[in-house]
Amino acid sequence: MASGVDRISALPEDVLHSVLRFLPAQEVLRTCVLARRWRAVWRSVPTLLFTGPEGWGSAERFAEFVDNLLHLRCGGDGGAGAPLDSCEFNFVDDDFMLSPANQRRATNWIWKAVHRVRVLRLHVVHEQEPSPLSDLHLVSQHLTKLHLDGVSVNDSILDFSGCPALVELTMEYCDVFVKHLLSPSLKRLRFASCDSSEYTRILISLPSLVSLELIEWQRGRAPLLGSLPWLARAVVELGDDAADRCSKGRFDDCGAYICHGCRYYYHHHHGDPEYGPGYDRNDSIFLKGLSEATDLELSAESDVIVFNRDLKWCPTFTKLKTLLLNDWCLAADHNALIYFLQHSPVLEKLTFQLSKAPPNVMKTEGIYKPLGQSVASNCLKLVEIRCAEIDSRVYKILKTLTTYGISLEKINITSRISRSGCFSFVCTSLKLEV
Repeated sequence: MASGVDRISALPEDVLHSVLRFLPAQEVLRTCVLARRWRAVWRSVPTLLFTGPEGWGSAERFAEFVDNLLHLRCGGDGGAGAPLDSCEFNFVDDDFMLSPANQRRATNWIWKAVHRVRVLRLHVVHEQEPSPLSDLHLVSQHLTKLHLDGVSVNDSILDFSGCPALVELTMEYCDVFVKHLLSPSLKRLRFASCDSSEYTRILISLPSLVSLELIEWQRGRAPLLGSLPWLARAVVELGDDAADRCSKGRFDDCGAYICHGCRYYYHHHHGDPEYGPGYDRNDSIFLKGLSEATDLELSAESDVIVFNRDLKWCPTFTKLKTLLLNDWCLAADHNALIYFLQHSPVLEKLTFQLSKAPPNVMKTEGIYKPLGQSVASNCLKLVEIRCAEIDSRVYKILKTLTTYGISLEKINITSRISRSGCFSFVCTSLKLEV
């Protein structure tokens, strides 16, 4: 500064881009008045970040700015500047998306941006109802990642066939009221804290999928999984309000129309098209689609029936090496646990994540009929039981494991004794009577 040399302007353009990519779009645009060197830098910054109308005086002025800038940067073949690495709309700190007019604008902005960007993100404040988006049948040769946060999608079919480069879709805190999710190219799918319909299942047709995450899948029913031949990893956590429950504790259709959990099966049996894609009632809904995975985590409340229901039609998990289960697998005298022990020939690590308080497990007959006393995988090296305290559940798990040929030396129990610490040990004998 003392010498009058503008060292920042002398930096290479890619360094300037690395700095400007963290700024909101209006701040990037204002740099054009700094010096002659900066007049056109904003046109080649490979990112756009829009942070809402705060400081603009009105939502209309903000919307007009977004319209104009997207026209300049993403206006098709005539758009100025280089292709964009990413475009992000971050509206988590204001109520911009409460207006139906602004919701329509957001949909139009997505359509404008998607033709020129590789990564597209939309974040909406979580404290309000998810903001509706319409017509997400996007078309782009460049889009590789799409992240939607706090929106509601109500299209009958969510079809990404028009985005052949799309490999990653993330939806968080969204309402996903669709009947079919389709993409021939998608490799990674993540739903986190999303709601779906209580009356229809989402048919997931993703033949290239490698990683699936359903984290805290709320209220609605588990999806109907198509063939996933390339799946390597799946993490599934069905939420507290999952709809796949039977008031009579059955793992198949109890036949009672008044049972809210089984009403879906009733309508499918009677051919009601309003209840989503049809499927063979004598086939798996969910678990068969995960049968190619090598790393699998399955968590649900103990009275959610969809996992146990599917055991009757599941094939062998020929590639499964690591498996995590929680309390749901303890129902029907450990029916699900026995199934996985007998149908996972290369399983190397099995983990139980037990809840703090023993669940109220309804007495019912398991749908899977064990294959005699066949032993578990010879590849199994470690069984880990994580629990808040050593109770009858732990003892019964140990008894089942040893019955099916797993030695106690391979079983490690980790129990939390206080908020500040825990202890681990290996059981050497079974003497506790329950």
